[in-house]
Amino acid sequence: EEVRAENALVLNNVKSKKQNLKSTLIDKLYKEGKSYKTSHLVFKFLPSNSEDSKFAAVVSKKIAPKAVTRNKLRRQIAEGVRINFATISKPIVCLVIMKKGSSERLEYSIIDSQIKEFFNQL
Repeated sequence: EEVRAENALVLNNVKSKKQNLKSTLIDKLYKEGKSYKTSHLVFKFLPSNSEDSKFAAVVSKKIAPKAVTRNKLRRQIAEGVRINFATISKPIVCLVIMKKGSSERLEYSIIDSQIKEFFNQL
């Protein structure tokens, strides 16, 4: 599935600063990035060249047709990353993608536990 930069909620330095993630970086993550999969999320990541970690959350229209619901899920992913960020030992660039087949009614506790699981694997 093709992901466009304008569809990603971006967290730089794990602050809620929204900006477009460069599409070249998203393409690089898809082609060269390592992948970690949980039951509802896919994490594509690479080590960061800078001292800062960057995260982007992507929720497809196929999962949540309404923009309000997609944005809510993106914000929940962003909050999970923000809260659990302290467990990362080295900076990474990461794309967090909600899997097809995930419910738009997915609870935050499930998202949070899967983000913790990913951070513990790093």
